[in-house]
Amino acid sequence: MLSPEYHSIASLIIIGLLVLVLITDRFKTSLVFLFGGGALILSGAISAIDFLEGLSNPSIIKIFLLIVITAGINESFDLIGGLNRLFRSVKTPQGFIIRMGSSVALLSAFMNNTPVVSVMIPFVHQWGKNHHISPSKLLIPLSFAAIMGGVITLIGTSTNLLLNGLIQDAGLQPLGFFDFTLPGIGITVLGILAMALIAPKLLGAKDDLVSEIKDNRREYLIELRLIENSQYTGQSVESVGLRNLEGFFLTQIIRENREIAPVPPSEILRQDDVLLFAGDTGQINNLVNRFPGLELAKTNEFQLIENTSYVEAIVAQNSQMDRRNAKEMGFRQRYDAAIIGIHRRGEKLSGKIGSIDLHVGDVLLMVAGPRFLERSSNSGDFIILEEHYKHTEKASGSKWLFGIGTALSVLLSSFGVISFLEALLVILGIQVATKMVYLDLINRVLSLDLLIILIVSLALGDSLISSGGAQILTDSLFNGASHWNHFTLITVVFITTWLLTSFITNVAAVSIMFPLAYSLAISSGISYEAMFLSTAFGASCSFITPFAYQTNLMVLELGKYRFRDFFRIGSIISLIYVAVFLFYIKVFYL
Repeated sequence: MLSPEYHSIASLIIIGLLVLVLITDRFKTSLVFLFGGGALILSGAISAIDFLEGLSNPSIIKIFLLIVITAGINESFDLIGGLNRLFRSVKTPQGFIIRMGSSVALLSAFMNNTPVVSVMIPFVHQWGKNHHISPSKLLIPLSFAAIMGGVITLIGTSTNLLLNGLIQDAGLQPLGFFDFTLPGIGITVLGILAMALIAPKLLGAKDDLVSEIKDNRREYLIELRLIENSQYTGQSVESVGLRNLEGFFLTQIIRENREIAPVPPSEILRQDDVLLFAGDTGQINNLVNRFPGLELAKTNEFQLIENTSYVEAIVAQNSQMDRRNAKEMGFRQRYDAAIIGIHRRGEKLSGKIGSIDLHVGDVLLMVAGPRFLERSSNSGDFIILEEHYKHTEKASGSKWLFGIGTALSVLLSSFGVISFLEALLVILGIQVATKMVYLDLINRVLSLDLLIILIVSLALGDSLISSGGAQILTDSLFNGASHWNHFTLITVVFITTWLLTSFITNVAAVSIMFPLAYSLAISSGISYEAMFLSTAFGASCSFITPFAYQTNLMVLELGKYRFRDFFRIGSIISLIYVAVFLFYIKVFYL
């Protein structure tokens, strides 16, 4: 525990290290934040009690309520069916981007945008294929439209809600629900029109990952083993016929936790050997049928039944599976499925499948039970390559009750009769009463990783302000800022936040920039609202890099994009975004 006079330096060092580690992207984001929070407490920059107060922060509670409410809507309404009807008459990529972008932006203004993009990805991909348009021309516009829609309202993105929580903690008047709306609509309308014009030209046609997997299913790692009393026990690999297989290659044998690779033709097979093959998933049944002494390694663990099916899915961004293996997370019990194959583009995998740490973008081949789609549909952990599941439509009475109750709650909140938090609780109560939301769904969609990130972000902001670290950083970065005019100062704050959010998470960018914006507003006399809006909009300007926002990462692998794809189109959208926002600030605040 450091003396109080060193708390400001400790806060600055911890935040600096946190930013550097996040940029390297070598560790899971929530783990980095957790260690950062622990370091703050150990240094004495923030007390454990103050740190845990984040659990009761209204903004964090609102974020999680919105996540659950959004999941209930996805669970109960046939959004894809509605989209099919909406886009029935669209034939061109420009028309599709305008209509799709407008729909996604509207949804993202009131719903968590990550599940919105997750629901839309299969639809956008299929629409492109049906109209002979490469999905790579459409997926970045999908992500960008969700980001732009999120800045239209206070609840459109968790970044806005987190910032409002920091403002309230500082004892200031929080931003209103529609304080974001006017500049947000301007950015969204011009941004979608620009994407319709430039995206089909700048984003070349590519064989996207979904098509690559479906059309050329290679380099999966498949795990088989010798059955009990197998006729192959005691025979060599070559004599059994496991050499020169069509569509498969025996990469290694795991025997009593020892790896044998490469496998010599003369290697004698033993009871309980695990054989790892790389190859075409379409040949799995042929392989098992051809060699009756072998079985999929998960057969006994996963009770195969008639309605079990093979499912291919991509590990989504922010998935609970990232950097964890199937064994430690209890994959079978959690999802009612077992992984029998892993595909990681550009990398050869080795070792037992259950012990391989999964990464975002991995494609999993699974034996799935009847409850898999129900358990995974709203978890956010998967993007299923083929849609086999149709949502169960609720009775019309339940829909009307939900719609009327939601509209009334939002209206009462808008007029100040009830708080927005109370409105969300009423909406959730209606969903529970109509069985749109249930306990298993809540367990699936609530993320411990997100909770850690949000709580530590609040702690970072508090420690910077209380320790004086924010003032030190402001004096260093904005030396002479007292002589700048207000427009220049707001522009610099916006650009600094924008650069931070482009290379680390937007939540981290807000938590770092809020104390600086607060200090600058005090010293310069600029409107708090203008300075905080600059921070919020800067943190949501997430277009020039794929890792600037989670929806960008969701489409990165699917569209086989490169960094330059995001930079080329993202730079143009960012210039529009910056111009619209600064024009708004100039007209209404300066």
